[in-house]
Amino acid sequence: MTENMNILVIHHEPDYYFQSLCSRFPELYFHRARNDQEVTERMAEIQPQILLSYRCDGVSTKAQTMAVREPCVQWVQVAGAGYDHLGDIGQISCPVSTCAGVLSKFQAETVIGAIINLNFGFFRYQQQQQEKIYRKLPWQSLEGKRLLLIGFGHIGKAVAANAHHFGMHVTAVRSSVQESPEADAVYTPDRLPELLPDADFVSLHLPYNEATYHFFDVKMFEAMKDSGYLINTARGNIVDEIALVTALREKSIGGAYLDVFSEEPLPPSNPLWELDNVLISPHYCDAVEDWRERFADFFADNLERWLKGKVLRNLLKK
Repeated sequence: MTENMNILVIHHEPDYYFQSLCSRFPELYFHRARNDQEVTERMAEIQPQILLSYRCDGVSTKAQTMAVREPCVQWVQVAGAGYDHLGDIGQISCPVSTCAGVLSKFQAETVIGAIINLNFGFFRYQQQQQEKIYRKLPWQSLEGKRLLLIGFGHIGKAVAANAHHFGMHVTAVRSSVQESPEADAVYTPDRLPELLPDADFVSLHLPYNEATYHFFDVKMFEAMKDSGYLINTARGNIVDEIALVTALREKSIGGAYLDVFSEEPLPPSNPLWELDNVLISPHYCDAVEDWRERFADFFADNLERWLKGKVLRNLLKK
């Protein structure tokens, strides 16, 4: 099965882990593609059976989508939980697996850090510091605050576990109601109109696809209370960004922490930069120092399973 097996790593920064993969599997042939041109060239030259696909700035969605649909590809491992950079996975004939859960606890750290920041008002104190203003600002404990998690996979459950350490009440929204020890209550999306007005924090953890495009729209913002905060570390286009900017400008919500945007990198002209009630990070909330290596290690373990004919971990249902 390993004879003449070619594996293509699609990533603009493969040097962090490439040699470790080569050393672990000396009988296999690993190749790198750092940009669109290299993807096209490598796919034609080596006809790889396996792809390790990182969603990255160096390679376009168009190139990734083309590569995973080539008939030579027998398996695609996504280096991450999201796979929207591959297009409609229903049109991919081979198995696709993800790294869902690998960085969940780190993303959950960032989300709870944002909640603490927004709740205590560290960003407001930063503004006062720049103006040399020494003024005490009122705040309330997180204990008893209501956290609404929309999407309840690996990341949502990790956020819920963190929130419970602070005594928060956690409500989860998912496609079907299932008992979960991480949440105090679980509902389906049709209950959002009655859940949003009670939420102090709303955190989005949905996959991005046609069904979730602008899922969080103007009606959702109108349903939130004016002291509520939105946290989006999922995908930018899950939120109607025009409605978000309006809500932040008009102070109809308390504020937001955003790690993802409708256009990335976030253009200097985007009005979000000018608002004083939003925290911004550059789509990096789960990127601990060795995140690239962690994804590569997961892939290597899955590759072992592939070579032995075992069921792959995190195999997507299409």
